[in-house]
Amino acid sequence: EEGEGLIGGLQGGMFYWKNWKFKNDDLANFVGRDSFFVDDDEDQLDGDRLWVTGFSLTKQRGELHTLDVKTGIMSHVNDKTAKSIKWPNEVASIPMQSTNCEFNKYAEGLGKTDDSYNSESDYNGLADALLVTDGFLVPGKDKGGLYVVKNPGNKAAEQKVCLTDGSEWFYHRAIWLDLTGDGRKSILAARAKVPSILNGNSGAQEDWRALGVGELVWLERPQPHSFNKVTGSPLDVDGNVFDPFSDSNTPWKLRVLDEGPDVMFSVADLDPTDSTIEVIASQFFSRKLSLHSIQLGPTPKVIFQRIIDERCGAAFSSVLSDLDGLASTNECRRDDSLPLVVDVGSTVVSLNGGDPFSHVLVTSHECTYAETNGATSQSDWQQRSIQQQSTIVPSPIDQNEDSESDFGKGYGVDTTPSVEVHSSKNIDQSKIDGGSLFAYRIPTSHKDAWKTLPWTRSVIATGFKVQGQLSNMINPGAPGFCYTFFPTRDGMGNDCGGNSGTGKRWSRPLIGLSGDCAEAAYILRPIDCDVDDGNAVPLSSSPSSRVHGSNINFNDGIDKSTKYSLMCEIKCKSTVGSLAIGYDDFCSAEQHSGYAKIYVPCYELNKVLVFAMGSGEDEDLDDGW
Repeated sequence: EEGEGLIGGLQGGMFYWKNWKFKNDDLANFVGRDSFFVDDDEDQLDGDRLWVTGFSLTKQRGELHTLDVKTGIMSHVNDKTAKSIKWPNEVASIPMQSTNCEFNKYAEGLGKTDDSYNSESDYNGLADALLVTDGFLVPGKDKGGLYVVKNPGNKAAEQKVCLTDGSEWFYHRAIWLDLTGDGRKSILAARAKVPSILNGNSGAQEDWRALGVGELVWLERPQPHSFNKVTGSPLDVDGNVFDPFSDSNTPWKLRVLDEGPDVMFSVADLDPTDSTIEVIASQFFSRKLSLHSIQLGPTPKVIFQRIIDERCGAAFSSVLSDLDGLASTNECRRDDSLPLVVDVGSTVVSLNGGDPFSHVLVTSHECTYAETNGATSQSDWQQRSIQQQSTIVPSPIDQNEDSESDFGKGYGVDTTPSVEVHSSKNIDQSKIDGGSLFAYRIPTSHKDAWKTLPWTRSVIATGFKVQGQLSNMINPGAPGFCYTFFPTRDGMGNDCGGNSGTGKRWSRPLIGLSGDCAEAAYILRPIDCDVDDGNAVPLSSSPSSRVHGSNINFNDGIDKSTKYSLMCEIKCKSTVGSLAIGYDDFCSAEQHSGYAKIYVPCYELNKVLVFAMGSGEDEDLDDGW
C-alpha cells in the first residue's frame, strides 16, 4: 500500500509498525513473584491490530494510525492527540487488570469474593487504550513524555492523558510492571536528553552523542483514597470513582532508579529465588550495555549494577532470546536455576513471561557509510557473518586498577566491564565492520554467575553500512531493532490451517533485523550444525547439557547457539523503521494461514511492504525452513 494513504499524507517520518492486541492481563490467580509472568495464551479477545506511528522534522504533530489486518479498515487518532504527541515512538497496550488488584485485599476483608465485585476494573476505559512513548533529540521534539490514549480513533470518546511533566526528556520505551508488590501495574521506563544538536553549542570535533544522558525511571501508579464500603469501588478524595488518569492524579510521581539507560531495555529474573528483577539496558549515548538489579517492594530501588560491555558501540536493541531452545522443553521450563523472562524487550513477543532464555541480543547502531550506493550483497554479508564466529579472542578490555568510576557508588556494584569476545581469525575489536548484531550468553554455572562472570559475546552479523541521503542526516546509523520469532504462531512446522506440514517444532527462533539507514530488512535463520571444513556436527540434543557449565555449548571457542545465516535480505532503497510480525491472515491476499506476516516500513518511499511466510512445500529445496 502507498504510505500516503496509510498515514494521511504525511510527508516524511519513520513508520514503527506494532503488533498489538487487547490484553486480558487478569492476574488474580497469581501471587507474589508470579504476578510478573503473564500467560499470553489468554490473549484471544481480538485479532491482530497493526499500529503505525509517524513523525516529521517539519510538522508540529505526530501520526498514530491503526489497521485491522483482517478487514483492511484503517483509523487514526484525532488532531488534538496528534498535535500533543509530536514524535510518537513505541505503542503498547494497557493491561486491563490495572484496577482489580488495588482493592482485592479490601474486597476479601469485606467478604466479597465473587467475580461481579471486580466489574469495576474497566471503569476507566482501559479495554481499548494505548501507552505511547514520545520525543526525540531534535529541537521542538525533545520535550517528550508518556501518554495514555483512551479509545483511540473513536471521535466521540477518544481522550489523551500525559503521565509526565513535560520536561526536556524523551522516551522510547515504557512497560507496565508491579514493582511494589501490591498488584499495582506502574510504569518502568528509560528516558534521555541531549543538548540541542542544532544550536551550535557543541564543538565541531565533539561527538554530540557523548553529551546525551539517560535515566531508568519509575512512574508510580496512584492509589485510591478509599473504597466504597458496600460495593468496594475505589474512590478518589472527592468521593468520585477513582481514576488514576484523571487531572487530579496526573502527572504520576516519577522517581529516578538509576542513571544510564536511555533508549531500549529488557527485564529478566536472573535469580528466581530472590526478590529482585534485572533490567538489561542498551545505553545508546554512553555506548555500553549495563545491568541494574531492582529490589521489589513498597519502595523499589536498584541494589546492584554492573557494566556488561563498554566496547559494544552505540547499543540499541536489548532483546531476551532463547537461542538454546530452552522454552521448547518441559525439563528446562521446570528448572528454577534458569534465568526467566519478565519483559522480552521487544514489540514482537516470542517469549512469554516466565519462559527461560539463554541470550540477550543487542544491536550496535553505528554510522559507517557505504562506499557505494549499492546495498551489501547477500554473499558478502553471509561471509562476514560466518567468519565473525571462527575463534575465541581474549577480551580486549583493559582493566585500569587506578581508575575509579562514579557508576554505581553507594550500593553493590561491579564497575568493571566483563565480556569475552568471540570474533574472527584473532582480529581485535577494531575489525568489527560497521554496525553489528551481538548475542550475549547469560552465565549460569552457579547462582551468582551473572553477577561475577563475563557475559560471553558472539558476533552474529556485522558489516551494516549507512546509505547516506539528505533525509537521514539526523542521527544516521545501522542496524536498527532486532526481533526473534517463529514461522508459525505455535512454533510448529505446519500451516495451522489444517494442511499437513513437517510436523516439526522449531526450537531456535528466526531473527528479524531492521536495517534502519542500511535501507534493508533481514531475516536470519539458525545453523544447527558446525559446517567448518564440510563436517556437520549437530548440536547436543540434551537441554540440560546446553544450560549448565561454562563451556558445554562451545566448540572451538564458538557459542554454537549463535550461529545464524542470512535467509532473506529485503532491499528497500529507503530507511527501514521498526518491523512487525503478525500471524493472522492479511486481508484477502492468497497466503498460507497461520504463518508469519512480516511488515516492513519504508520511510522515504512512503510505503509499507508486507511479506508472508509459508510452508515451502512447493519448493524444490527442503532445508527445514
